[in-house]
Amino acid sequence: MTATKTPKVAKKKLLSPIWILPITAFLLGAWLLASYIRERGTDIEIHFPSANGIEANKTLVRYQGLVVGQVNKVELDDKGGVEVTVKMSHQVDDLLRRGTQFWLVTPKASLTGIEGLDALFSGNYITMSPGEGARRTRFNGSFEAPLLAAQNGGLTIELLADRRGSLDVGSGVYFQQIQVGQILKYELEQDSHQVRLTAVIESKFRSLVRENSRFWNTSGARFNAGLDGVNVEVDSLATLLAGGISFSSPEAGEEAGAGTVFPLYDDRQSAQPSFMVTFTADNAESLRVGTPIQHRGLKLGEVEKLVLGEDNVTLSARILGDYRHLFNDGSRFWRAGAELGLDGVKHLDTLIFGDFIALLPGNGEPTDSFELNDQRPLTPGEGQLVHLTQSSAEGLSVGAPLLYRGFPVGEILQLSLTKGGIEATAWVSAPYHQLVKTNSRFWRHSGVAIEADLSGINVQSAPLMNLVKGGISFSTGSADNAEESQVFPIFKSRSEALEGPPISVTLTADTLNGLSVGAPLYFRELEVGKVANLRLKGDAFEVELAVEPAHQNLINERARFWHQSHIKVEGSLAGVAIQAGPLPQLLRGGLGFDHLEQSAQRDRHIYADRQSALSPSASLQLFTDANARIGANAEIRYLGHAIGKIESVSLSEDLQHQVLNAHLEPKWQSHFLRQDARYFLVSADISLAGAKNVETLLTGNYIAALPGNKDKMEDRFTLLKEAPVQLPFENGLRLVLNQTRLGSLKIGSPVLYRQMKVGEVVHTRLAQDGASVDIEVQFDPRYQHLVNRSSHFWNASGLYMDVGLFSGAQIATESLETLLIGGIAFATETTANDQLSDGDRFPLAQRPDPDWLDWQPRF
Repeated sequence: MTATKTPKVAKKKLLSPIWILPITAFLLGAWLLASYIRERGTDIEIHFPSANGIEANKTLVRYQGLVVGQVNKVELDDKGGVEVTVKMSHQVDDLLRRGTQFWLVTPKASLTGIEGLDALFSGNYITMSPGEGARRTRFNGSFEAPLLAAQNGGLTIELLADRRGSLDVGSGVYFQQIQVGQILKYELEQDSHQVRLTAVIESKFRSLVRENSRFWNTSGARFNAGLDGVNVEVDSLATLLAGGISFSSPEAGEEAGAGTVFPLYDDRQSAQPSFMVTFTADNAESLRVGTPIQHRGLKLGEVEKLVLGEDNVTLSARILGDYRHLFNDGSRFWRAGAELGLDGVKHLDTLIFGDFIALLPGNGEPTDSFELNDQRPLTPGEGQLVHLTQSSAEGLSVGAPLLYRGFPVGEILQLSLTKGGIEATAWVSAPYHQLVKTNSRFWRHSGVAIEADLSGINVQSAPLMNLVKGGISFSTGSADNAEESQVFPIFKSRSEALEGPPISVTLTADTLNGLSVGAPLYFRELEVGKVANLRLKGDAFEVELAVEPAHQNLINERARFWHQSHIKVEGSLAGVAIQAGPLPQLLRGGLGFDHLEQSAQRDRHIYADRQSALSPSASLQLFTDANARIGANAEIRYLGHAIGKIESVSLSEDLQHQVLNAHLEPKWQSHFLRQDARYFLVSADISLAGAKNVETLLTGNYIAALPGNKDKMEDRFTLLKEAPVQLPFENGLRLVLNQTRLGSLKIGSPVLYRQMKVGEVVHTRLAQDGASVDIEVQFDPRYQHLVNRSSHFWNASGLYMDVGLFSGAQIATESLETLLIGGIAFATETTANDQLSDGDRFPLAQRPDPDWLDWQPRF
């Protein structure tokens, strides 16, 4: 009998290992597909008026300098433009909003500026300005950039002008020659009689625009020529080239709202507040468009139009609004021209500039219509008679004006001969007759006064009318009003009338130094007198001064006098500086004087210069090596400012050192004559690291000084062997770095963070154990927060080269500066706020660890 075996049932595995490979491939493919869909970006459509400058697969979309899309397709659409399909990067998906704007950037040059200059090199491109709203993929594009001022709360206004002139889109709107807006567009009004310009004012300036503001065109240059002269007006170079508009901002007035319409005037004068008046005359002889209306020499307005009537002529004139109170029922007007007769000449200037319309103000209600008479009204109005006298009729004539501060307030009516000379009767019109007081002074103000000496020729001329008729000026005072019976003398000049004769002061001098009679006397550059006489007395000179009476109180016991320097020349590598006194000093010399700060005995000696007169210097001695290069007249400086000078240099008897005899200016003695003051020699230092003190190659070496603080005073010092350490930054953090050798590091080598200088080496020394070098660095306080306990420092000096058989050669240097003069770089791992103190120590590595260069902490 055959035995049978029981079958074994094997459990089948659920997943065969062969499926691992296709599952992995599926997952990788799904990840790649998801990445492709995510980075594929978004297709958008932009409508442009035309396709000029746009090319498919070439024109890029840029945002803040980055490429964020590219044009894929350009097609015509049924709206008369083109549809541009753009593939946008997924990075700007959140910026595709309803308010987002797109426009084409192309190179443009005009008088208003240059735009899209970078497109010359990269080609035309589309840029965008993100906006708010719901997400969308269809947009309208433009060929012009949107105006930021209109988007940011700017004020939009309308201007109406008779013509556009040179104004264009982009022309500026100015307030006190500062641009506060610009023109957006212009168009012809429906009636075709005016041009409407739309302008926008920046939001921060919109409060300047008032409802009563006035706008005028400042474009180009305005040239007016006539009998009264030539007037050329140019606002600025910008408005001359590109056009512009200016406006006023009255203090009274409400702020203008958006869309307010203003008239645009042709020029500033037309924009000023004014009003119109009319004159009726029998004829228009000697009158013309532009004839001025004047009162007491002031122009009130001018004639703008002449209209011939049946029996007369009507003149329309524009008057400045400030003079409205002069035009009322009682005012009288007449044409004023040249009058030649036996009694003299009147209005001689009108022979050149033409006649004018004169005004005699009156009382009454304001009105705009007047009659124009041929002659001046016979009634003189209100005023007062004034009687004047002098020994002769020189400078006097009937009709000569009576002037107060150059302003005509009356005239001479009559001249008569008396026992004492000539008496003149003058009329002063109201209300100016109240200026004549019992202590008033009168003087001749006529003709031409000529003064000539070595300094040149000085010609003073009165107005043209006074050259012919003469004139009298007068002063007022605080006394009572003068009576008509009072008689006033007439002086020859204003100074004689008001000040009296000059006072005399006598000085002594060892040498005249080019001084001459007539040379000016200055008090702090103000001319207060002149040299009246020079005479020899023994071995010295006496100089007599004539000091103006108004300045006689300046001559007191503390006054010290000196010869004014003529020309002072200072030269250095920075250039040549020439300082010259006033022109009279250059030609005829001069004297100056000032006061000592403290009271002193009287001194009338003339010193050589201001310094020796007011501030005697302090002496000191300096000692240095026998081979030191320093000469007489070398300066002693503090931070580049001269505080003293070396007077002499001599060799000591033992031949070991030099003795420098020097002096300091008095005001610096308290700082630099202290026991702990320091002095050292400064000379040129030229090396690969750069050049220092190069100017000493031309001007010679000098002594630098540092002030002291101790109470004990000292006037003998030994020059330091080398310049003391001077920290480059005030209150900057100071750390000590340690390495085995100094290398090319030196004082002044930079400390770099991401190749930006944030400090420098201030001191180097051997460590106490002599086995290494301590390098002290200081940080700029602005950047010392970049270093903390996690910082690592390395030597960035010179050139690093790594050559391998298979890896090739690797050459690295931090910068050209560190290649030449050495430097230290550092990196910080974290932004931990652990405080460092002055003197904390860090090791200085020879090369950076690659991980250090990847640290990106954000402070």
